Amino acid sequence: MSVKGNVYTIELRDAFDQLLDQLSMGAGKTTVQSKVKAPMPGLVLDVLVAPGQVVAKDEPLLILEAMKMENVIKSPREGEIKSIGVVKGNAIEKNTLLVEFAN
Repeated sequence: MSVKGNVYTIELRDAFDQLLDQLSMGAGKTTVQSKVKAPMPGLVLDVLVAPGQVVAKDEPLLILEAMKMENVIKSPREGEIKSIGVVKGNAIEKNTLLVEFAN
């Protein structure tokens, strides 16, 4: 946009765009996510990975039950699992650290 010879860059963002950024899903993002946190409170039904295991992007990490639904939490990237923050049977809160990747 140009006003009186000055060029301005304008970015229009709605609530959906801001939510995608919070969830690290914005277009063109190149940040490497090293921690996977719980998107909602729930009960850990199963942990499918172990420390030291190498996983592929979108590989299931664990199963979280929330609101009577089973949610498969998948790996956001390829990498080695550094630590697991929960155990099977744990009731957890939103943003609880589930899995941490090694660098």
